[in-house]
Amino acid sequence: MKRGYVDGRYGQVHYWEHGASGTLPDLYCLHATAYSGQTLLPLLERLGRDRRVIALDTPGYGGSDAPPAPIPFEAYGLAIAEAIRAARGAASAPVDLFGYHTGALLATEVAAADAALVARLVLIGVPFFSAEENAAWRDKLVHKSVLTESFDQFRARWDYFITNRTPGLPLRRAFDCFVDELRVYPRDWWAHGALMDYRADLRLPLASAPALVINPRGSLEQQSRNAARAMPRCTLVELPQVGGAPFDLAPDALADAMREFLTATA
Repeated sequence: MKRGYVDGRYGQVHYWEHGASGTLPDLYCLHATAYSGQTLLPLLERLGRDRRVIALDTPGYGGSDAPPAPIPFEAYGLAIAEAIRAARGAASAPVDLFGYHTGALLATEVAAADAALVARLVLIGVPFFSAEENAAWRDKLVHKSVLTESFDQFRARWDYFITNRTPGLPLRRAFDCFVDELRVYPRDWWAHGALMDYRADLRLPLASAPALVINPRGSLEQQSRNAARAMPRCTLVELPQVGGAPFDLAPDALADAMREFLTATA
């Protein structure tokens, strides 16, 4: 596993990399908010056996520099597209894109805005909300805070990640996610705020690349099905046997579904 940086419009963009370029397109992976590419490392380890796989840290998250102020969701997509072009160097072939939660809609935004860059899409947990759902999720995800000297401001998140973590999830992996949120606090909500203002209903149908939506158990099952129906060339695969913390507890099932789709449509 390697790590590196490319220059971006908001500073440096950090990435994790595994595998080597070959006959298959490079695969770029986009994480959920407010985490980083480290959450996707089990997937990189498996898919990097037969291609180059890169997990980018979204600007403002993980090891990537932040914009000077909150930006629109489309601007995140543009920054990701530029980072991909920088990371692939002299290569000109289109790449495959994978996205999880916020990263799923970032992937489709890149495909909608820069179709020549994207060969195929794979999405998990797509936050494709109706207007009513958007209001409820905004209350849940967009929390503007001020850093104080008290640990109490982190108590609820500690309980979420550590005390009440998904059964079977190793403590170290849970702690790494907690640290991901800590390192970007109190601007951890920026990408979620942008997502809540994003017209996914208008942009998602413009993502014309062949797509796969993998649908494990979780809070975004129906939203993911709706997203698959909104995309012009999309296949939906249900994985009800996969639940929480899928990259740590069921990475082989996810990697197998992704590999089958990406190699069959290559």
